[in-house]
Amino acid sequence: MSCLRELLPRASPDLSGAAVRGWKAWEGNPCPLCGGFSIVSADLPIPCAACAADPPLFEAARSLFLHTGDVRAAILSAKYAGRPFPAGPVADRLRCAFDGPWRDLFPDGEAPTVIPVPVRPIKYLRRGCNLPSLVGARLARGSGWPFDPLLLRRDGERVPQAGLPAGHRRENVEGAFRVPRNRRVPARVLLLDDVYTTGATARACARALKRAGGGHIVVVTVARAAP
Repeated sequence: MSCLRELLPRASPDLSGAAVRGWKAWEGNPCPLCGGFSIVSADLPIPCAACAADPPLFEAARSLFLHTGDVRAAILSAKYAGRPFPAGPVADRLRCAFDGPWRDLFPDGEAPTVIPVPVRPIKYLRRGCNLPSLVGARLARGSGWPFDPLLLRRDGERVPQAGLPAGHRRENVEGAFRVPRNRRVPARVLLLDDVYTTGATARACARALKRAGGGHIVVVTVARAAP
């Protein structure tokens, strides 16, 4: 219970559309591969040291906000306190990013299929929803993109990722995701999650999608853990 209390925000943030429009998006230069935020300014799109040593299987990753302040409170409130999440306004902010700084993530212009990162079935039963699915559905609808929330399955994770040390997170989700044998992975995938922490979940999902024939995969998250 003490761990759960630490995750919960101290007060409910303002989740109105006007408030979400005022959330400050990250404006720095991300790593062109993992999308990592850096406090060091760089004019050239050079991969970070981690990606240079161990390149991810996805083509790129981007996150809209830092996982701090009202953004963090809104996500944690939805996941652990059953409070509503402003999926529509957040999807609008993501769509604006694709109209602006993220417009080249799918350079051929072909519409991607939005695939949310699934939660474990027991978590879905507790929460009654999957936050990435809520945002993904609104993003796909507003953009006119296909949406496939059942393409990726999650059934092999050992323990919840939240709270695990960074070194254990990749091992914990190794082999946790799969694509059903009768399903075909689209050529262009927008893999959507709520928070990018170490990239372990994104890498595991990309591995499952690539093994099933996936092509160009871009990972997008609402927020990213502070560097």
